[in-house]
Amino acid sequence: TERKINRAKTSLNKAIELYPDYLAPYGTLAKIFLTEKNKKGAIRQYQTIIKKNPRLVSPYMMLGSIYDSMKQFDKASVQYKKALEINPEFAPAANNLAYYLATKSDQLDEALRLARVAKEKLPEDPGVMDTLGLVYYKKGLYGNAINEFLDCLKKIPDNPVVNYHLGLAYEKKEKKDLAVRALKKALKLNSDFEDADNARQLLAKLEKPNS
Repeated sequence: TERKINRAKTSLNKAIELYPDYLAPYGTLAKIFLTEKNKKGAIRQYQTIIKKNPRLVSPYMMLGSIYDSMKQFDKASVQYKKALEINPEFAPAANNLAYYLATKSDQLDEALRLARVAKEKLPEDPGVMDTLGLVYYKKGLYGNAINEFLDCLKKIPDNPVVNYHLGLAYEKKEKKDLAVRALKKALKLNSDFEDADNARQLLAKLEKPNS
């Protein structure tokens, strides 16, 4: 398999050398780099595509996703914004940028606008439902948030993060028993998901007598 991959890389590099303005080989090479966990190599390929054709949406989206996976959220958000400058209704970038703004900034009105763009385009996507729910939660619209999280969990019931988000919203609505149930489920599904420590702290607080 490694030999096959190396052969593919060689022929793609040859194609790039012969036809430097034909963009498909760069994208294929980037995907190979990603399977090899070579994120820097993939980033270089997408940056080359952008240099050659800055009006394509997908390389910005791919760069954003790679930076996201590296936890370089500021860099990711720049790429999502560039994708949206080209196509303001590009739902994947709108969704990811909305999530970033809701969790890492105070731009909640812009987050809500983007999350609604994503929801309009991808109404059945659980990731989009979770993002919109989280934006509602951050804006203090807890009932709306709960509805989004419940809809999301119909599609992905075993997602610990969404169960945790539901627990947060129930706690704000003072529905203590439902909050406890959602938080326990989140931790049972995965005891070390990203917000597991926060989930445990909130659960401990809610389960204290007289809390």
